[in-house]
Amino acid sequence: MSNSVKAAVIGAVALVLAAAVTAALNPSWWRHDAVTGGTFTIAGTVVDQSSNRSVGQALISVDGRTETYVTEDNGNFRFDLRGELPSDGTVRIRVAKTGYLPYDHTTGPTERLTVVLRKK
Repeated sequence: MSNSVKAAVIGAVALVLAAAVTAALNPSWWRHDAVTGGTFTIAGTVVDQSSNRSVGQALISVDGRTETYVTEDNGNFRFDLRGELPSDGTVRIRVAKTGYLPYDHTTGPTERLTVVLRKK
């Protein structure tokens, strides 16, 4: 076996060994922080803090995603997120409506989220 072939084999073994040691000491370097598949449902109502009346036509967005949603006239909303979902089981949602302070909170999947908006 020539010296150049020996050097190539030793280099390849060293590379594989380094990758194995790195994976053993820090497994998150290769792990993706999202889960693919499944459905993440968020549903609820947006209400005014002072009157407890429904707030219709409020814009809802999810941090890190392109989709946006709008509440119904009665303040109700429901959306299902698909595709890559956070591995910790939560998402950050933002709700905006003219005349109100923005709402910005983290939530898990739920069918009964009440978003309370405060007037400016």
